[in-house]
Amino acid sequence: MKKSKTTYIILITFIVIVFFFFMAIIQKERIIKEGKLVLLELAPVDPRSLIQGDYMQLNYTISTKERDNFGSTADQVTNEEKYKKKRGYVLLQLDEKQIGHYVKLSDKMEKKENNQIYIRFFNYDGWQYNIGAESYFFQEGEAVKFEKAKYGALRVDDKGNSVLIGVYDKNLRWIK
Repeated sequence: MKKSKTTYIILITFIVIVFFFFMAIIQKERIIKEGKLVLLELAPVDPRSLIQGDYMQLNYTISTKERDNFGSTADQVTNEEKYKKKRGYVLLQLDEKQIGHYVKLSDKMEKKENNQIYIRFFNYDGWQYNIGAESYFFQEGEAVKFEKAKYGALRVDDKGNSVLIGVYDKNLRWIK
């Protein structure tokens, strides 16, 4: 039986998609294993979704710090337009407990100190940026336990890629 050109194209496309899928998994596993632990303070958000079940929508306090730095509304609007629909990096200063504190936003990774780290971000709406770790899912019925979460725990590689690995309470204990 003669195979058509379309069959080969479909097969090659499938193989390429599977390859990139597995490469993404391998990259995330490498970040989890080798990445630097960073704790980011959380701002309160409702931890429930009727469609998805129990999960926590993570809102990091650092994600609005750039807006807070501008006193006037005009300055805020100008800055929001600068970063709207844009990718970049947020530079964090790590304290002795590995808690990340906002330093600045940047279009590219620049020179940093040893106790600083960059995390990639994408800005959707002009005033709050997303680092790609904004949802944390857990077993149904355990929402009360996770209401105590004070920090989101991420592993971050040297290129600014991050993976959410869990949440911590105010005493820096991992909530499982």
